[in-house]
Amino acid sequence: MIYDLSNPLADQTLGLKKRIQDDLHRWDELYRVGVEIEICLLDDKALPVNAHPLIKELSSRFDMDAEYGKCQLEVKTEPISMHDLSSVNTFFVEFIEFLDLSLKKVYKNKKVIPVFLGGNPSPDIFKKKFITRKDRYLNFYEWQKKFPTIETEGQQFKPNMIATAIQGFHMHLQGLNPIYTTHMFNYILNILPSVILIGSNSRLFAGKLFSMYEPRVYLYDHSEQQNSGFPAIPKYLDRIDDYIDYIASRRGTENTQDYFGLEKDRHDDIRIRLNSPNYRVETRIMSVQPTPKEIVAMIEFFIGFLYRSILEGKPLRPLASLREERAAVVRSGYDAKTHFNVSDTIKTQLHVAKQGLKDLDLGYEFIGIIERRLEDRTSPGQYVAKKWETQYNGNVYQTVSEIIQHVWEKTKSNTPLL
Repeated sequence: MIYDLSNPLADQTLGLKKRIQDDLHRWDELYRVGVEIEICLLDDKALPVNAHPLIKELSSRFDMDAEYGKCQLEVKTEPISMHDLSSVNTFFVEFIEFLDLSLKKVYKNKKVIPVFLGGNPSPDIFKKKFITRKDRYLNFYEWQKKFPTIETEGQQFKPNMIATAIQGFHMHLQGLNPIYTTHMFNYILNILPSVILIGSNSRLFAGKLFSMYEPRVYLYDHSEQQNSGFPAIPKYLDRIDDYIDYIASRRGTENTQDYFGLEKDRHDDIRIRLNSPNYRVETRIMSVQPTPKEIVAMIEFFIGFLYRSILEGKPLRPLASLREERAAVVRSGYDAKTHFNVSDTIKTQLHVAKQGLKDLDLGYEFIGIIERRLEDRTSPGQYVAKKWETQYNGNVYQTVSEIIQHVWEKTKSNTPLL
């Protein structure tokens, strides 16, 4: 790659690569884990509710932030040791208890329900401009405004509205060594189709039950003109320098020449962040899970699989196969037609993950939830779809309201949906 030293982006990338060389001696294979989850608010009539007053109340005890949609909120954990994963369950149990109390305090004359689903089920989510008035979000809105309408399953969607209706679960793996970070990135690519399959949670979307298995991912990919999703790397990373070149080669929303701006604008399924003294790998593909136990089950899967795979140097699957499998799973779930049987692949990965958890002396506290999903060929999204099919009475708003209240009761009691 040829650098123009008059270009500030070139200066930044050279500086980052020098830092990586300096950090090669730092070793920290027992990395730290951080979690962010996004939630949306609806009332008992299935209408979106402004979350900003609630965010202010919750911020007295938790690290909160607004999201792209006014009805969305985000809560973050501090990075914790991978040996203390059970504290993530405790954290979210305490957060949900405080959330329940805060809802009653903030919305005194209205029944408001927090929705722990990957897609906003309200039929009204796209009927108004529910955009948070922050410069970054407004710029993003104007950028996507230029893109063509997305059509699927007889529905049309404006690209700049999609992000108001999707709620994710982001996991951060934070360490000190750039080589280990590269290994984490490569091996996480290998389980992206699997975590979509077992974590799907958005079939009920904008008042419609989609036949597509995970419409949240499909719509978001298309809202960015396929400029997000599975990273567009030509091969696995040999070192983080390769990732820096990848980021520097991609366009941002405003033709920025700032590396960290480009880094933040990459809405790939997984990305590496270099904006702190640590190296951080962020997974962004998963839907928020309905309960704390299910959140930790997904984390255990990642931690165990990564630890054992990196320790043994397990072979990496072809990137082309992973891209094909991802697209097939988003559309068809367990019925995906690919060169490999997706259920068999996950079964093998779960076995590796359990070996890794045993190596780390973490036990199998919650990963059994994922094993049961696989045995039953289901997911939270499929659970909600079945509820819809049995409860729908012709009134979309009433049925959505009944379903979100049912899921909220499960969330509060920390009872996995399945």
